[in-house]
Amino acid sequence: MSLTNPTQPNAPIPGANYTSDTRNYPWHRPPDITDLDEALEYIMDRLTETDAGMRYMSLIEAGTPITTITDMAVTLGVGRGKFTPDFAILMSGPVTRMLEIMAKSYKIEYDLGIEESDNFTTSVVYKEVFKKALAPEDDEAEITEEPSVEEDGGLMSAVSEEEQASMLGYDSEEIEEDE
Repeated sequence: MSLTNPTQPNAPIPGANYTSDTRNYPWHRPPDITDLDEALEYIMDRLTETDAGMRYMSLIEAGTPITTITDMAVTLGVGRGKFTPDFAILMSGPVTRMLEIMAKSYKIEYDLGIEESDNFTTSVVYKEVFKKALAPEDDEAEITEEPSVEEDGGLMSAVSEEEQASMLGYDSEEIEEDE
C-alpha cells in the first residue's frame, strides 16, 4: 500500500504484462548464439580472458561449490540473451570441468558440489523406530508384524492370471500357446 493514499494499492494493474513490450528483455528475443560450439567458446573466453574467471576462482577459494558457479555463469549467458536455456544445460558439464581445471591450475582446493552423502533413511529404519515407539511399555509384550508384500506373492498376486495377461496386452489364446 502506498503511504500517501492508503486506499489505493501500490501494485501493477492486472493484465499489464499482456500489454507491455516484452522485447525489452534479452531472453525474450532470439539468442545471439545458435551454435553449441560457439556458445561454449563464448563461455570459455569469458572464463579465461576476462576478470570474471578470477572472480569465480575467488568464489571457489571461499568455498562455493563449482556447480553453483557453473549455474551462475550459464544463467548469466541466458539472461544476457547469448544462448537458450537448453544450451545452458548442455554446456554445464564442460563449464564445470573448465572451472575444475582452472582451480587445479591455481592450486585452489575446491568443492565440486556433487558429492552425495550416504545418510539416507530407509523404510526398514522407520519401521524399527515405530515398532519401538508404539510397543507397549511391558517388556514381555509381543510385537505383531504385518506380512510383507514378498510373503504374499507380490502386488499382482491378488489379480488372476487372465487379468494380468489382459493388462499386458495378451489374449487368453497366447497364454495357452506359451504353456
